[in-house]
Amino acid sequence: MAQKYRNGQKVKIIEVRDQHGDLKYPQIQEYINEPGMIVRGFVHRMGRNERIEPYPSYEVRLDTGTLTRVPVPEGALVPLDE
Repeated sequence: MAQKYRNGQKVKIIEVRDQHGDLKYPQIQEYINEPGMIVRGFVHRMGRNERIEPYPSYEVRLDTGTLTRVPVPEGALVPLDE
């Protein structure tokens, strides 16, 4: 599975909601609207019940003044430098 973002690319973490209006990725709620930079990409498996699929995610270093590295699903990122 090809990754959408490259190491060093500037991105912003965005809010993503599911079909019921709930946050799709509640584990990153505190980082929504934070800009940062891709440190590395990786693929992990996510899913529910019997359906588990590979899903691209990224380690993002946030621009908060401290080196906070947060794993973020690809669907919760938008590019800032293109």
